[in-house]
Amino acid sequence: MLKNLFKIIVLIFMVIGIILGISITVKKEMPKKVEKEKEENVLSKIQTKTAEVTKFYTYGRAFNLSGKINNIEKDNFEGAKLVITDGLEKEDIYTLNYNFEENTLYFSSDIEMNSGIILDNLDNTDYYILLRLQLNNSANPRYYTFSNISEYENIEYYTMTSENKNKKVLINFEETELNNQKYSLLKITLEDSELPDNIYDIVIDAGHGGTDTGEKLGEYTEANITLEYAKMLKQNLEEKGFKVKLTRDDTNTGYYTDTNMYDEDGRITESCESKAKLMISFHVNNGADGLKGFEIYSPPNSNLDFANEMANKIKEYSNITYSNNNSFKKSDGVYVWNFTNSVIDQFKQTAERKGYEPYPITTNTPYLYTIREVGGIATGAYVDGRNTSYSKNQYYNSNQGIECYQIELGYIKNDLNIIVNEKENYIRGISEAIEDNF
Repeated sequence: MLKNLFKIIVLIFMVIGIILGISITVKKEMPKKVEKEKEENVLSKIQTKTAEVTKFYTYGRAFNLSGKINNIEKDNFEGAKLVITDGLEKEDIYTLNYNFEENTLYFSSDIEMNSGIILDNLDNTDYYILLRLQLNNSANPRYYTFSNISEYENIEYYTMTSENKNKKVLINFEETELNNQKYSLLKITLEDSELPDNIYDIVIDAGHGGTDTGEKLGEYTEANITLEYAKMLKQNLEEKGFKVKLTRDDTNTGYYTDTNMYDEDGRITESCESKAKLMISFHVNNGADGLKGFEIYSPPNSNLDFANEMANKIKEYSNITYSNNNSFKKSDGVYVWNFTNSVIDQFKQTAERKGYEPYPITTNTPYLYTIREVGGIATGAYVDGRNTSYSKNQYYNSNQGIECYQIELGYIKNDLNIIVNEKENYIRGISEAIEDNF
């Protein structure tokens, strides 16, 4: 009797095990089957010819690319769009800049380099990036996938922390095959993931430090003022749930000079290694006696909505005024400072005198190195070591850039009292703008 009962129990457990095994296998295979169907849906509507990607990058939270496609007749061309699709019902369309050189169409999605495909807004699944062309001789648009002819590798990106959660985003060029036809695909894949220890949401840079005190008036130095602001903003943002890194604090501030920003422990290297999405760099101005007020310097070719909101909130919560400096001004308190032709000529003369090839600077290159050199290829970072006055920026050619804003808190001669006594009000405005936009 007991022996039979034992056999029955064993049999029951075996049946349960088989059922569980089948269930687990089905659960594992179902997503694979769905992804295969999605991929086949995409492949079924694309042309066999591919568009070629010559540059692709993340800047802040946005993904953009540039490229070309050959043998497109200009007279037969109506328009081009960038498409992101999950292979099912979702299909979002993005505007492209484009131009022709003979029968080659050149295109770029970075009309505003911080407003491309916002990776943080995507759901956990696989997405396919396609080029959509409308031609005169075709009633329906034609879709093309992408191949990578650039020098850049696939991208691993982590989203900003939101409700204590993050996603890992893989941007990959992959090869696949359908009906004996080989295809190249550009895919974006998202999955839940914790941030690795060395990855951050935001990096805050306290300008100057160490032997480089910056501006000075009486007992106050720019280096000390900016460090106080950086530490206060870090605490405020961490209370909001962001993971924040300082380029310098009380433990390493003595290391800094005015030329070691690209060293292994320099502020640019520390920032780029963090793979942050946003950077705030604090500074204090010292100009002509009549200048006063705060200034926010922004990257070129970018959407300035965040900079404008930050400026307006600083003005709302504090007694500081918008700066009365009109050079490079875009709106109240917001500036974009690029190289001018006269400064470019000066840099060329310096290169000739020191015997190195001039840097590839244009009037679209940010003048402020904090904005330029953490942005990688998106902002035209160029410090590659040819000018031996500085070490090489190891990330100058990176296709993962940080969206950086430099905040000049005011003019030390005319605004020191407000700068020193209204730190909480400044920080409130800056942190609220960050929370609203990131």
